[in-house]
Amino acid sequence: MAAAGSGGGLAATIPEGMRASAVRVDDVVGVAGFVTPGMRVDVLIAGLPPNSGANSARVQDQGTLVKTLLQNIQVLSAGQDIQRDAEGKPHPVQVVNLLVTPEQAETLSLASNQTKIQLVLRNPLDTKIAEVPVTAMANLFGDSTPPPPVKQRIVVKAAPKPVAPPPFSIEVYNGAKKSEQKFSTPEGPQ
Repeated sequence: MAAAGSGGGLAATIPEGMRASAVRVDDVVGVAGFVTPGMRVDVLIAGLPPNSGANSARVQDQGTLVKTLLQNIQVLSAGQDIQRDAEGKPHPVQVVNLLVTPEQAETLSLASNQTKIQLVLRNPLDTKIAEVPVTAMANLFGDSTPPPPVKQRIVVKAAPKPVAPPPFSIEVYNGAKKSEQKFSTPEGPQ
C-alpha cells in the first residue's frame, strides 16, 4: 500500500529522503540475474584515477584500480521489462534501480559515466560496512613477497664516561676545634 498521493509503481516504494538510481547492467554486472528486488549489494568501480594519463607514474606503477564505492545498498527493481518481444516473451531489463541517498545518487551517477561498475551480492543479514582498501592491478600480478624493508640508519650514542663520585668528607669536632677528613669512595681514585 502506498501513501495517499504518492502515485503508483516504483516511485511509491521510495522512502522519503531517498532516491532510486538506475545502473546499467549485463549478466556479469548484475550477478548473473541473482540481483532481484529486496536484495542488498555493494557497488564496485574499476578504472583509472582522474588526472592519470596512460603515461603517468601512478598508472605505470599500479594500473587499473578497483574501489568499493557503496556498501549494503538495497535493490529496488530488476528483472523483466514490461515490453514484450515479437514472440510475446518479456526480455530482461538491462537496468537495476538501487535505493540510495541523494549524495550516493550523485556519486553513483558520476561513477557510472567515468568507470566500469560491478554489483556484488551480499547476504541480507550482513549489514556491516567493511573498511576495504583500494586494489591495484599491479597488486594482482605483483610478487607475493613483500618489498624489502627500508634500512634505517641506527645512530648509537657512546655511553657517557662514568664520572667519579665526589669524595665525601666528615667534620670532626674535638672540643672547640673543628677538623675535616676527606675520604674517597671505593669506585673513585684511591
